[in-house]
Amino acid sequence: MKRTLAILAICASFTALAAPAAAPSATVRAGATVRLDPTAANVKRVRAALHAARSEEHKIDQVRLLGSLYSRSNASGMNDIIMGELRTLAASPSRRIARSAIYPLAQAVGADDTIEILLRAKRAGLMESEEIAGELARALRFAPREQQLRYVQLIAAEQSRYGVDVMIMGFGSELLDPMLPETRQAIGELLRRTRIDFPRNADSFGYVDAIRYAGWLHASALTEQWVSRQPYEVTVMAHLDDPELDPRKLIAYLGTPEGKELMARVGRRAPFAGAVRRASGYADAYPRSLHVKKLVADIVGSWHKLPA
Repeated sequence: MKRTLAILAICASFTALAAPAAAPSATVRAGATVRLDPTAANVKRVRAALHAARSEEHKIDQVRLLGSLYSRSNASGMNDIIMGELRTLAASPSRRIARSAIYPLAQAVGADDTIEILLRAKRAGLMESEEIAGELARALRFAPREQQLRYVQLIAAEQSRYGVDVMIMGFGSELLDPMLPETRQAIGELLRRTRIDFPRNADSFGYVDAIRYAGWLHASALTEQWVSRQPYEVTVMAHLDDPELDPRKLIAYLGTPEGKELMARVGRRAPFAGAVRRASGYADAYPRSLHVKKLVADIVGSWHKLPA
């Protein structure tokens, strides 16, 4: 939840700086606006609509709805039927229908089956490396601890920035605590190889870059606590104290709830004085970036509340 709030906070600050996203297709809108309870009656109703669908678009809508009715608690009592239907659809000659079934199927099956389904989809040209890594990262938290190391290794093998971004979304102790030591070690190595940088243009401060960097630093510090027993604060402060660190990274992290919480936990202004000065200098250098100035003003305000 905290990670989600951090993302929302940064998004709110930088919405005006982001490029406008493409409008979702009618199919996506239709699938996204319908929410059905996972009951047997709804499963039967969606399956009937799926079999009666005449157009590919309508069929894909029903596939998405059917996938949404699968629940880990098997609330409908029809998980096996849903999975059987999805397996059949995943073998469809229609690339789009097959892809629409692969996503919910990969999330529903066991850990070994998830890997096999995704790698088979890649071999068939149905999914790219970025998609494979993203789905593996989504499934990581649900995989048995004995399987998680393989998931992390496969994410690393895809060399996907997106996979790492998905993995660190919602990253916290609830994910790391149950993991085997070798899995945490592999995550730490992966994070060290995938450092986040902002664009070369110094006046470019996109909210996506800010989210990605703040999430990466937070996940790296949490993982380092387990791998080397180095306190979270030590890892983060080592980054923030680097005189060569891009000031946009200072703003990205200190502008999150985690950043403000760290300042409150350290409890003194002095350790953050250099970072706050450099963040303020960046905001002053680009006075037209009003959203950045607002965020930096908020950081400075939090800093001033600390005892000297």
